[in-house]
This record gives sequence, C-alpha cells and structure tokens, in this order.
Amino acid sequence: MTFEEFLEQVKGQILDYLPKEYAGAEVTVQEVIKNNDQKLNALCIKRPEDRVVPNIYLNDFYQMYQKGRDMDRILSTVSQIHQESMAESAQWQDFHLGDFKSVKNNLYVTVLNKESNQEYLKDMVYKDIPDTDITAVLRVLCDKNNEKGNASFIVKESMLETWGVAEEDLFELALKNTKRLFSPKLLDLKRVLFRGDDETVMSKDLQPYAQYVLTNDVRVHGATVMLYPSLLQEIGEATQGSFFILPSSIHELILIKDTGEVSAEEFQHMVMEVNRTQVRPEEVLSDEVYKYDFREHKLTMATDPARTKEYLEQMAGEYGCEDSVEETESDEMER
Repeated sequence: MTFEEFLEQVKGQILDYLPKEYAGAEVTVQEVIKNNDQKLNALCIKRPEDRVVPNIYLNDFYQMYQKGRDMDRILSTVSQIHQESMAESAQWQDFHLGDFKSVKNNLYVTVLNKESNQEYLKDMVYKDIPDTDITAVLRVLCDKNNEKGNASFIVKESMLETWGVAEEDLFELALKNTKRLFSPKLLDLKRVLFRGDDETVMSKDLQPYAQYVLTNDVRVHGATVMLYPSLLQEIGEATQGSFFILPSSIHELILIKDTGEVSAEEFQHMVMEVNRTQVRPEEVLSDEVYKYDFREHKLTMATDPARTKEYLEQMAGEYGCEDSVEETESDEMER
C-alpha cells in the first residue's frame, strides 16, 4: 500500500478493533505540524462525550508495515495505545483551559529552535531567549510520567485574553513551575555510556576535558534547564570557569569546560554531524554551540549563524537520516 492507502485503511478499520462503545465514534486523520516543522499524520478517535482525546501518529506505523508487520497487529497496537491513553486522560477531565486558576500551577515551558519552527509557532505563546536562536514555549502539564513522558496542552494566543494575565507574568510563573515540576540533573557522560548510570547526580564542578549531560529528572524536554535561574551560574562558580553548551537534542545538553584548547567551531562540527545521524528530526534543538560566561553571568551563542549556513551548504546531501521506528507515545494531547 501507498502511505495514503495505509492511512485510509487504518481510518476505515480501527473501530473494528475498539470496544463496542466506540461504535459511531468520529475517526479522522489529519496532518499535524510538530517540532522543527515536521509534518506527521495523526489519527484521532472521538466520541460525543470525549473532551480530551489523544493524537496517535501513524508515520512510524507505516514504516513498520513496510518492514513486514501485518495490518492486524498494527491496528491492534493502535487500538491498545488509544485505550491506554484515554484511561490515563480521565484525570485531565477536570482541566478547564478557560479558567486560569485551574491551570496556573501546571504552566511550564519547553525550548526549541525559533528559525526551524516558523509554522509550528503560529498561534503559540513563546518568548525568545536573548543572544541565542532558542525560544521558550508555554505549555500546560496534564501528567508527568517518568516512564512514558509528559502529556500537555500547548498554550495558544487566544487563551491569553480569556485568562486576562499579562504574557510576561505568565512566563515568570511558568519558569518557576518548570523548575519545581522538572528538577535538573547533571550526569557524567562516560558513566551514562559505559556503565548505564543515569541516576548518579554529579557535582557541579566540571572537570577539564570531561563531558557532562545536563537534563531534567524525566529526560524529556530536558534542554529547558538552561533557562533555570541561577543553575548555569552555580555550575560556573563551582567550576570556576566558563563552559560550552552543546545542544544534544531538545531533551538534553552536553556541558564541556572551556579550557581554551578547543574552539566552539570544532565542537559545532560534532553537533551538526550528530544532529544528522543520531537525532530524530523533530528532536533537534540547534546546530549552534552556546557558551556560559560565569564572570559575565551570561549565556550566548559561541558560533556564528552565518558560518553555520555555510557549513550546512557544504553538508547538504552528505548525510541521510533514518527515522527510528520504535513504538513511542506522544508527549502531547489534543483538546
């Protein structure tokens, strides 16, 4: 089957794999713009009484089909994911997005690349981070699950007028909530890679030539910890030096002490290669390298965007990335 035929078959047969109470449910497949303007095709199954329903992205399932998985198994898996997501979403029925009091303690932020998200950012509430190519997006957390990630709503511009709260005040509150909801975690990269140790929290004193993973306690959208007030300064003061920040993905950062022996451009080549060979397109954060100056108390880009464009032209066509076909659950629910 072509991809379009696959989508139609899933849409036409999925109700046969769901309990009888789904008879007559509305089934749609729509194109959804995700992070980095990646376009995915989402299945949505909605009964009249449902207020919150999951989007189930079918692109990876089509790759499974192409690799030989039969449709009966695919449809059974999609049905199971939908029912599990609906069971989990029962607790979210109390969320009333029009009532600010209902959501204010669950407001939080995630970071993404502004230039790569021109379509995705339309109608969203976001705030650019000075001297970087990063912007922070407002979300409302519905559920935090250390094994399955986070379920959340995106905050749209239309909600601001309903809430009657200034945008600046929202971001200040959301950033405080984010640090409370997602505590930072600093790990030794070698221990993670060679010992599988992603629990031992390291001292903030970065040692020369060592590499460290900076993320949050659920390892989802962990790069957002770069926005935590005082965190980078605490690391700089403990290290008694400035350090480079390599954007490994939207989920984590790599920290390396600046010894003056390796330039930001040299680190950038590594970042750009990893982005094209190891990171899913929707999880790439940036091709730039950042630096935190602990004396100036300042985060900036250490690389030149103009030079980055030149590097991109040189790399064009050099790398081809295969998307992972793991069965993953979305971290985002649609209202």
